[in-house]
Amino acid sequence: MEIKILSSEDVEFKEKDVQAAFEKDLSKLEEGLEFISSEFETATGRIDTLAFDSNNGNPVFIEYKRRGEFDKDALIQLMDYLSWFARDKNRIDSLEKNIRKHKPDIDYFEPTIRLICVVTDIDDRIRNAVYAIANPVKIFSYMVARDTANNVVLVPKLVLDNEDVELQPPPVTSEAELLKKHPHLQDVVANLKEHLERDGAFSYTTARSFRFKKERVFAKVHFRKDYVLLELRVGKGKVVSDPDFKYWRQGDSPWGWTHIYPSKGISEKVFKWIAEARSFASATEDEDIEETHPA
Repeated sequence: MEIKILSSEDVEFKEKDVQAAFEKDLSKLEEGLEFISSEFETATGRIDTLAFDSNNGNPVFIEYKRRGEFDKDALIQLMDYLSWFARDKNRIDSLEKNIRKHKPDIDYFEPTIRLICVVTDIDDRIRNAVYAIANPVKIFSYMVARDTANNVVLVPKLVLDNEDVELQPPPVTSEAELLKKHPHLQDVVANLKEHLERDGAFSYTTARSFRFKKERVFAKVHFRKDYVLLELRVGKGKVVSDPDFKYWRQGDSPWGWTHIYPSKGISEKVFKWIAEARSFASATEDEDIEETHPA
């Protein structure tokens, strides 16, 4: 559909208008986001949109700010939300129950809360401060446009993802302990490791995943209830039109992911993607050199 970008001064939006526009289709912000509720009440305030990340199992809080309003007070508000849930596990349990009430088919819930902010602009000091938040945070700006039917539409643009840089090493556990928690996935992981740890590549463990590195991290293996989530840094556009491989950020990322079920085994194309990712890890021309999307 053809659209015409307008000057932001041409159309005046209220915060609720922006919220309503994105809540109609949260996939505009990120593939896999599922709407749960508006104006979700907590003891510390009202969250504009509660959503669920169906790709990784995380609850997602989405906030919308008018022009010039994403300042230090807005950042403190977000941190206050996270702090309230972090101080008491029962609050996360209650959040999970609320989400499952709306989405009873959820098979995996990861308690790490993700934050998404939709703003028109962001102060540089606030931008830098967001990178110090441990929880995943994405910030989107948006352009105002008009389509061929003369409808006004909002076009989001990712301006910050604090998972682009890991400021500190993630918690570490032993390989034996990690596999002990997921015995039904051990054979799949062993097969993957055989192909991932080639040509000088090596692995290490975090609290929830294996990571594979050659010059830099090029693959991550996450454990889910019924399958392995394999993330690979293959490079933008390297895997074309394959329904089994999906890129992060709607294709605007060198990272993508696929699901591997023990009952189905590992297809040859997955081994090909692994080889491409390991080779890509040695390249220097890619600007996105830090690890992304840790789980």
